Amino acid sequence: MNYKLSIIISLIVCLTFSCTKKNTYQTNEHGLTYKYIVKSDSTLSPQEGNKLVLDVRYFDSKDSLLFNSQDISPKFIMDFIKPSAEGSTINDALAMMHEGDSMSFLINAYEFYLFAGQTKKLKEISQTENLRFEIKLQKILSPEIVQKEQEKKMEELKNEEEELLKEYIANNYPDLKPTKSGLYFIETREGEGPTVSKNNKVAIHYTATYINGEPIYSTYQKNDPLIFDVADPLVWPCLAESVLYMKKGSKATCIAVSKLAAGENGDKAMHIAPRKTIIFDIELIAFK
Repeated sequence: MNYKLSIIISLIVCLTFSCTKKNTYQTNEHGLTYKYIVKSDSTLSPQEGNKLVLDVRYFDSKDSLLFNSQDISPKFIMDFIKPSAEGSTINDALAMMHEGDSMSFLINAYEFYLFAGQTKKLKEISQTENLRFEIKLQKILSPEIVQKEQEKKMEELKNEEEELLKEYIANNYPDLKPTKSGLYFIETREGEGPTVSKNNKVAIHYTATYINGEPIYSTYQKNDPLIFDVADPLVWPCLAESVLYMKKGSKATCIAVSKLAAGENGDKAMHIAPRKTIIFDIELIAFK
């Protein structure tokens, strides 16, 4: 064989072997199967309490995309939980990454769904099937940085809520003054008899909307009035205060800033975001 040709073939073989090795999955001592897509020079790795800014995609054994974090948010953030034992969970995968790394992992689908609490999925897959994860660790955020970002965001939302309320009142009720608590109360129909006291239990119908008119909830839809003790500390302050100005049969509109309604942090159960002013149209059905 020609000497030069022999050298060229040897180089091709070496390069091919090198590239193949680089792109081949490896398994660490804890059973986690992985390979690097991009390996950064950073030495910063996740620690307990950090929040991780990630790009995450995962695929089933047929290479069908099951999840893409970009579909949820361009800034997808997860809490990092240090694995209690070395193994092959998603937290083990994140634990071996450094800021800037892009990696691919093969994780047992059955164990992943079991770990994630998605037990319904367990009936649909075999115990040997793997999911292929592609993860890019964009940024590691310390608790201090996260706290500062949250405070900044809440201040922005506070200013936004105040501006929207100011504009709404100026356009709709320019002469209306708030109560001592900050509630705006407008009686739209006068009832009969005595007014409600703090010792009463009341039944009301209400419709709740955001300040832009977007609907939240209405008790009229299911004919399911809200019944509560006025003195109950768990009742939203705006409702407890509003009924004190009402008689049986009264109707009123109350404009409640977030601290008097779902709270400055919102209400996840009702899907209400932080710092949202809510407008209630209330009808007092009965009290005793």
